[in-house]
Amino acid sequence: DKENVGDNMSKIVAYLIAFLVTFPFIVTMLTYFILNYFIEHRKKVIHKCMEYTAVVHLISTIAIFNVIFKINIFGPLVIFLLIVLFSFILLQWKLIRDVKMRRILKLYLRFIFLLFFIANLILSAFQFIIFLLTK
Repeated sequence: DKENVGDNMSKIVAYLIAFLVTFPFIVTMLTYFILNYFIEHRKKVIHKCMEYTAVVHLISTIAIFNVIFKINIFGPLVIFLLIVLFSFILLQWKLIRDVKMRRILKLYLRFIFLLFFIANLILSAFQFIIFLLTK
């Protein structure tokens, strides 16, 4: 029985990860509603929601891209994201002269959210159109 508990637990974790990757929009809405319950200011709720679900949209976009085009974009994406992070750091250093990593991380996560939220929408629509055309 103890072996089954570990097996069941790993199945639950696998299903949870699959849900996060498959339905990032639902995860974003759930996160928004949960944060809205605890945080009063709407703008702060939206920003926190973006920061918390950015990685979910990133992973989902990688997965959808892999399913549609059969291409693994993980390596080039990591390089692109590191260049963007370096650009954020350089820009803040040039403008303010005081690099605050916490501020950079918040802006970076919001940028990732916006970029991959839009990419996820486009890829999901593309995948849906392909599904309709092949039926």
